[in-house]
Amino acid sequence: MLNNKDFPCHASILVDKNINFLFGSGASASYIPTLRIDDQNTYETLLTDSNFAHLENYIYWNYYKDVILPTYCFLPEEEGQQENFSKTLGYYKSFISELVGLLNRRSANHIRRANIFTTNYDLFIERSADELLSSLKFHLNDGSNGLINKQLDISNFHISTWHQGTHDSYRYEIPMINLIKMHGSVSWSKKNDSTINIDYLKKENVLIPPEIDIENRSLIDLIQNNDLGIEPDFGVAFEEEENSRLALFRENYNKLAIVSPTKEKFKETVFQQHYYQSLRLLSYELEKPQSVLICFGFSFQDEHIREIIKRSLSNPTLKVFIFCYKKHAKREIKRILNDPRVTFIYPKDNEDCITFKKLTTKIFNVDNTGDLEWTSL
Repeated sequence: MLNNKDFPCHASILVDKNINFLFGSGASASYIPTLRIDDQNTYETLLTDSNFAHLENYIYWNYYKDVILPTYCFLPEEEGQQENFSKTLGYYKSFISELVGLLNRRSANHIRRANIFTTNYDLFIERSADELLSSLKFHLNDGSNGLINKQLDISNFHISTWHQGTHDSYRYEIPMINLIKMHGSVSWSKKNDSTINIDYLKKENVLIPPEIDIENRSLIDLIQNNDLGIEPDFGVAFEEEENSRLALFRENYNKLAIVSPTKEKFKETVFQQHYYQSLRLLSYELEKPQSVLICFGFSFQDEHIREIIKRSLSNPTLKVFIFCYKKHAKREIKRILNDPRVTFIYPKDNEDCITFKKLTTKIFNVDNTGDLEWTSL
């Protein structure tokens, strides 16, 4: 166990490292719902269970309505959700602001660039950056190539930008944050088998799920009362008009370039190409000298990402830090990522947790880390 004054993931230690973050769904969990439906079911378990194949369109409809719609990150109309939205947006803005400040403190012989790898579809990072650009000079690189017709190009993540003044009297590198969305984004759409378009839609252009009424009962109610049934002839039945609406919705849903929660996550050629390119980029970054990977809100259930991290640990200068939301999460992650070269950071108290706000505070600001523990496994 290290002393508090030796907190290994403070900004003062990271400043001249090759900084990489890996964010999972826990980073946005204060506003975006997870895949969990109840204690026994997730959207992935239902969509991969052949017993529910006859209700696939209805399950996707629920998934989009409850989980995907909030990821567009427009201010919600419901007052009860507005506070959570604003709070989560504020967490991201604070994080990006601190990260830009850290990159600006780098010496001239270090590239002012950091990478954020994420499996999230949501637009919190993009919207946060947009609001900060009026007061901070930096670039958020979403990998797009083009102006009116933007397309995803993985090679765009190897770009640096310099400001040289009106008369070229000085040369200053503008901080660059690469945003690599490994599982897709709601701002993406599939153009063809090899091209992904990027378009930040206005609210009125977002896909709206049709009205489907099953006696005003939610999917959770139907599951808990065992009314979904395991045969097409039993359980929930739809009118022909509702089936048509669900089929049309599914057709439009399939145009989104996001990874659906099924076992065939990457069956489309365009996803296979992007996903494995992003994996290679993660591998390249972690193989560089003096690299750091900071993980937050990530469950390590994605075996490909997990294996990339394991193999990269052969780099003797790589440091991997996993911030655990709860103390018991360390044990859960240890079952699938058990390596002595990984440092786990977790709450000292069983009832405490590491939120996004606390992550930012502990890395960039506060020297007092008495409420945290950190060990190497």
